[in-house]
Amino acid sequence: MHLSPVSLALLFLCFVTFIFATNNPTPSTGDVSINCGSNGASTAHDGREWLGDVQPKFSSSVQMEGSSTTSSVIHKLISSDDSVPHKTARLSRSRFSYAFQVNPGQKILRLHFNPAQYKGFKSFKDLFSVEVGPFTLLSNFSASLFANALGVNSFVKEFGINIEEYQQYLNIIFSPENSQSLDTYAFINGIEIMSVPASLSYYYSGGIGVQVVGKSPFYVDSSTALEIIHRLNIKQDSVSSTANNIGNMFGIWESGPNRKAREIKNITWKVPVDVGFKYLVRLHFSEIGFKMAEIGGLIYKVHINEIIVNTNINIVTEKDDESSMPWYRDYIVIMKGHKQEGKRELLICLESNDEFMDGQGPLKGFEIMKLSNPDNSLSSPHPLPPARDSSHWIIKNLVKVLGWRNIIATLTIIGLALVNISIYALLQIWEASRTKEENKPSAKAERLCRQFSLAEMQLATRNFSDAHLIGKGGFGKVYKGLIDNGRETVAIKRQKSNSKQGAREFLTEIETLTELRHVNLVSLIGYCNEHGEMILVYEYMASGTLGDHLYKLARKSENGSSLTWKQRLNICIGAGRGLDYLHTGHPLIHRDVKASNILLDENFIAKVSDFGLAKHLSRSRLESHISTKVKGTFGYLDPNYLMTGKLTKSSDTYAFGVVLLEVLSGRPALDPSFPVYEQNLPKWARENISKGKADQIVAPNLRSEISEIA
Repeated sequence: MHLSPVSLALLFLCFVTFIFATNNPTPSTGDVSINCGSNGASTAHDGREWLGDVQPKFSSSVQMEGSSTTSSVIHKLISSDDSVPHKTARLSRSRFSYAFQVNPGQKILRLHFNPAQYKGFKSFKDLFSVEVGPFTLLSNFSASLFANALGVNSFVKEFGINIEEYQQYLNIIFSPENSQSLDTYAFINGIEIMSVPASLSYYYSGGIGVQVVGKSPFYVDSSTALEIIHRLNIKQDSVSSTANNIGNMFGIWESGPNRKAREIKNITWKVPVDVGFKYLVRLHFSEIGFKMAEIGGLIYKVHINEIIVNTNINIVTEKDDESSMPWYRDYIVIMKGHKQEGKRELLICLESNDEFMDGQGPLKGFEIMKLSNPDNSLSSPHPLPPARDSSHWIIKNLVKVLGWRNIIATLTIIGLALVNISIYALLQIWEASRTKEENKPSAKAERLCRQFSLAEMQLATRNFSDAHLIGKGGFGKVYKGLIDNGRETVAIKRQKSNSKQGAREFLTEIETLTELRHVNLVSLIGYCNEHGEMILVYEYMASGTLGDHLYKLARKSENGSSLTWKQRLNICIGAGRGLDYLHTGHPLIHRDVKASNILLDENFIAKVSDFGLAKHLSRSRLESHISTKVKGTFGYLDPNYLMTGKLTKSSDTYAFGVVLLEVLSGRPALDPSFPVYEQNLPKWARENISKGKADQIVAPNLRSEISEIA
């Protein structure tokens, strides 16, 4: 059947309307404090009420899934001030989750842990991950090891999460990690969810973004998760109004010691943070400090990691209007390095030539927040235990029994240490060989797919020269290369080699693409996995990505994208055929459909690419779903998948609907440069459609062309 351009345009708009003209119920509940493992209501020492999760009265606003049990702490004294929420816990050796019905907006999520002994669960056997939507907050996490390293009995991990308008629930998933020991488990003592006022939000919806120390501005938008690392009041009896607001809400500000004026003149704070992440540093300024700077009575400099970020001149020239108080400034600090390096100190220094009046300096306090990385992860290696606790428990017990003066005991300790080192070295060798074997494709894939040597890849890209770089992202970098003595041009994707998740996606893509053959799917030519490298070689797509043409290249042109309406329709039809082939010919869910994963050849033929997140469905359950970790790209995630973790073919259909909207509007799925109500493209489009203003979705440079066709 042949369809005219007019029919295609009408079908296009109907399809978009069908996908996006949905109404979500508005959540009726807000903040909540859960005393996990308890029944009924409890009152903490600060007067706040906590609700139990055993037969909860608020079952309409919170749901629990998975098998779990509850227990009270045994063999451990807990003070009455600390009993809520640390006296009881919810535990499980299998995955369990909470789903809270909350209002949209930014939330502070606090997870309370008391790694004590619980009935039926051994100490130091807790090892688990915590996920919220697409974010991994904790991974391979042991609360016991963490508390032992800090020298505390209990602790709180605190995070910042944004709830979009279309999200009905905040899902928190606890998953024990796989281990040779079947005793590993996950647990939680308390959960707090608190709304953050818009005036104190850590996210930026427009403007110039957050200043990166020593570099260009950076946007912290609602697609980022935060972990609150440190908050400090510099002066106990004079907390900034900002700090008071947050402190009254959460009670989590650490107070610094009172200092004399001469001590405050030059002071440096050192905060250990994980490397390999960006950090949002919020400096809170005092009103009296501002007034002193305004009249020239205060000269100071604030350094972050030895770079000046603020002075008495800045505080006056950059001051907001009076109604904008409380007054603060945000900065992004990049702590480069591999996660395995552990922690490094983030330095904040206040320097002045003046003694401050009554010890009142320009700074009232500061906050440090870790930002999620491109993998949507906040997890980091376990901290090392203090020096006094770093020995193996056997060695410590021997020392206690025999004493250091006993020569035999000393020799025994040395022998055990050597055995420990030898076993560790052998385990490392075994793990390396096992990892190498696991990263090897199947025999079928090896037979159907060409294997390149690392030397061939280096030759093709001139040793991965930046001159050949054509793209990069969280996965790694893409280069344009020449193989077979320069006869064939290819695209070479070099993935990051230090990621287990990357290794899984590398193998998934090889296994998937060797089985798929379609004109609208990108072709895999071969791969290289020598010397820890994970490199994929694809056919070269001369016209780049659909996303490039829709909004990246279009921004450089006053007239917008050069793609005509007819070209856009053909691209959408081609990409749709590719997805249909995946869903019907091969029961496969792509899981990351987006404009940047639709490539265009020299004739602008669309080809779907990047199958690293793909999931197979068995033919016997094509209409069913897969329960899996939420993966994909913000803005394209199906709300149902985001809320439930249940992946279906409709998840791809929703994402493709977002792509269709991008094609029609020439805008990205999420754009922080627009006003808040227009940043989310699906939401903005749905509102226009419901108001009968579907024409407002169409890019201005397309309206006349579509009118002519109609």
